This record gives sequence, C-alpha cells and structure tokens, in this order.
Amino acid sequence: MKKAIRTLCLVAIAIFAIPQQADAQFFKKLKKAAENVVKEAITGEKTTESTGTTAQSSTSAVNFVVGASGVSVGNPAAKHFDVEFVEAVGNAANNTVTITLKATSKDLNYSNVHIGDNTVTGYDADGNEYKSNDYAEAKNMPAGLPVKFEISSLSKVPATVTMLPVVYVGYYLSGDVRSLGGNITTGIQLKNVPVTWQ
Repeated sequence: MKKAIRTLCLVAIAIFAIPQQADAQFFKKLKKAAENVVKEAITGEKTTESTGTTAQSSTSAVNFVVGASGVSVGNPAAKHFDVEFVEAVGNAANNTVTITLKATSKDLNYSNVHIGDNTVTGYDADGNEYKSNDYAEAKNMPAGLPVKFEISSLSKVPATVTMLPVVYVGYYLSGDVRSLGGNITTGIQLKNVPVTWQ
C-alpha cells in the first residue's frame, strides 16, 4: 500500500511539473489508480491491472491447522502461541458444552492467561447461536510447555447438537497478544467441533 501511495504522489507531482496539457486518457488512468488505492486502504482488496480482478489481502486471513480429531483451528496469534483442540463435552442435565483446548507459548512466559473466559460463541448447523455465561480459570503459560484450558461453557445447547460447525474463542495473554472484546473474528476459531454428551 505504501508503494501505491508513493506512486500516486509521484504522479501528482509530475502533473504539476510538466507543461499542462489536456490528456483525457491520462486523467482516466489516474482516477482509476486512485480508486484502487482507496479500495485497498479501506477493504484490503488489491486489484490487478491486467485482469481487473480483486484478491483479498493475505494479512487478514487466518491459517487453519487440522488436528488429529479433525477439528480445524485458526489462531490469529499463531506467532506467539499454538492452540490444539482436546475435547468438547456436553452435559445433558444442564444443556452446556465445555470445550478443552491445549495452548503452548512459543517464546515467552505468560502469567494470568485467559483463554475462553466468558468470550466464547458457538453456532450449530441450523444457525443457532450459543454463548458462554461464566468465567474460565486464569492460568500461567510457561514457554514451550502445553497447558490445558477448560474454556467457559456454552449454555442452552440442546443435547441433539452433536457438531458445532464453528466456535469463536477469545483470549488474553498480554496487552499486545489478545483478541478484541466483542469482535469474534479476532478470536481463535474452531471448525467442525464434535460434541460428546454425558
């Protein structure tokens, strides 16, 4: 994006430095280039000049890793810590689902870590939304050592739900490594979570 803005500025300077001539084609191309720069700055889309197609910026995408359980885990803070799905257990007596994750810090020791602390949202195949309503235990996370986190339970989940296609889990390791409260897209994403009922 910096390169595009720099190019746009150089073009604008060149316009005023050269003798002024009315060149309609030049101004049409300049307008189109400016629109693409604005679109890239606002939405993260880049337009290729030769095809005119748009492609989403790779920096906003989350890479998913499929574990042995078949659950795909997308972690936007993967450079700081790894996350692995352990299990999702449903309690038929009170209609809750509790998910357990395993997290491993890559380089630093973290204390008072919150993963899934009252910031869990899950969806079933019919589009019903389930949220957590309690708090999960804070834990320390030593570098290189996996730590299990039992995240806060999803409530009001009927025992007929055996799969959650997507679950969003908030996290807080430090002021710099955290999801944004209320914004599910910044959290850890779990796809195709099987629920075992007891």
